[in-house]
Amino acid sequence: MAAAKGEPEPAKTHEVVTLPAHETITVMPGGEVEPEPAPEADLLLPQNWSKGRKWAIILVLALVSLMVAISFVINAPASNAISREFGNHSGFLSVFFITVPNLGQVVAAFYVGPLSERFGRVPICHFFNALWLIFTLAGGFSSSISQIIVFRFLTGATVSSINLNPAVAGDLFSVTQRGFALSIASLIPIVGSAVGPLIGGYITQYLNWRWTFWVVAIGTGALFPISIMVLKETYVPVLRRKRLKKQGMPHIKEKVTSEHFPNGKWASAKSLFLLVVRPFVILGSSRIAMLMSLYLVICFGYLSILNSTNATVFQDAYGFSEGTSGLVYLSTTAGTLFGSLYCSLTVDYFLLRGLPYIKRDVNATQYPENRLIPVIPALFLFPVGLLVYGWSVEKRVHFIVPILSTFLYGFSLLSATVPIMSYIVDIFGDRSASAVGAVLSLRYLAGAFLPIATPYMYARLGYGWSNTLLALILVAIVPIILRTTIRSPGKKPEVREETSSEARSAS
Repeated sequence: MAAAKGEPEPAKTHEVVTLPAHETITVMPGGEVEPEPAPEADLLLPQNWSKGRKWAIILVLALVSLMVAISFVINAPASNAISREFGNHSGFLSVFFITVPNLGQVVAAFYVGPLSERFGRVPICHFFNALWLIFTLAGGFSSSISQIIVFRFLTGATVSSINLNPAVAGDLFSVTQRGFALSIASLIPIVGSAVGPLIGGYITQYLNWRWTFWVVAIGTGALFPISIMVLKETYVPVLRRKRLKKQGMPHIKEKVTSEHFPNGKWASAKSLFLLVVRPFVILGSSRIAMLMSLYLVICFGYLSILNSTNATVFQDAYGFSEGTSGLVYLSTTAGTLFGSLYCSLTVDYFLLRGLPYIKRDVNATQYPENRLIPVIPALFLFPVGLLVYGWSVEKRVHFIVPILSTFLYGFSLLSATVPIMSYIVDIFGDRSASAVGAVLSLRYLAGAFLPIATPYMYARLGYGWSNTLLALILVAIVPIILRTTIRSPGKKPEVREETSSEARSAS
């Protein structure tokens, strides 16, 4: 009812607008919109899409990530051949050209996640995939080891699929189904890290090291049109903006809950700085997430050491050829496969039950920390694998012993990656892409530089004591991780669902 003449108009706080498909939004003063949760039947929400459509997206992203993972390690057996062709006698460069894509991924992690939260997952994925394909193809035409390093850095800096896999899985699947989806999405790229050197060894031996670039480019090029047809936008805020535009409501703006891009002005130095800082601000809002991310960084760094040095270690210590040295990665592949099976059975299982094995109650509180329980076996198996590998190579025990020990590497990394990424996606919600980006940047930083120091460490300490030192670092943090993952009955979760909103306000 209109106010009486002479009386001030009451302050207009909001206006409720109902869109088709029964989605209700609240329009705030200034035209900003606060969307309210849509009903479960709303097909706008990716979690309500058909299983076939959701799994097709996960599979295509995983296959693209597989090609990326293969490309990063397929050159490892070709290290000696490349050094001979270009007259390289630097041990540093012989390892650095293998690990430099990890350094590029450190850079990519700063902007891929935040950009996907601004413009959507799909356009960012397609744009960077195209750039990655160009740089991979160009790497095969390099005329010096310096050019190889530059092109491989650029391929790392344009990786999007690996960075977005956990966030897309969180977009598509509910909390109770997310663990299995993440185990599949994480398995395939890690398998690529294991089989890449096997493929690269035989390509180098029977063709030429340049084909290690071109084979990957051909495979990725074949996947590119498939990804364009299959991938659909999964980020709900972007989908809502498209719906508002389709319904002809230009006066209503989707509210951007980020102070990092004030008034949409991306060109300012402050905006660019906050773009870089934002993932760490979000991740840093959870103490447990930071701790588990540190553990994952160490594990990935150790596996990078194995992937970058395994072929040359077996060539030098056991006289393996370039092709045969690639076979030793099969054990790591088997470990990742077993780790994926293990995670698919345990990550969602423990979400409601926890360690006390109480009877499942669908109405019970979901403790995000329960996602971390499957990490426990890796805490003990990874140090064992390091010790067996190091001392068996040191004493020149039969080659089957160090090969089998790498099974524990693969199993431990995957059984740590899937639970920790599931936990991060759970607690950070629609800001999980940025949080995952912060984890990946730290992970790839370790993967880029730890392997560089490894040849010097092996030369000074030997294989046995070097791996003993690495194992002791892991053993030292076991009590801290156990205290985080083991929740006694009745203990309240340290990180609640509000963490997501807290992180959002920090952004």
